Amino acid sequence: MIKVVISYDMQEGREQDCQEYLVNKLAPGLARLGFQVSDVWYTVWGQSPQITSGGEVEDLAKARGIFLSSDWERLAEGMEELTSNFQVRLTRSIN
Repeated sequence: MIKVVISYDMQEGREQDCQEYLVNKLAPGLARLGFQVSDVWYTVWGQSPQITSGGEVEDLAKARGIFLSSDWERLAEGMEELTSNFQVRLTRSIN
């Protein structure tokens, strides 16, 4: 399994827009591509990204198919307008 971690900071004053985009476009769009967000963390203090979310996909080929697609590119562009420090990281899951 491949763990996918998406992290970002919401732009000040755009938090509501960011949350609405996440719920109404990003999460459903990722689900259509075959990726389900399974967890979300909110950082209250410290130097970590404000929002960190994650989920798993079966293998690296599936992850590449999702996160190198033009559909993902469009979804990510919408987030980049509302966030800073937007990152997607992949790592092998340890089970």
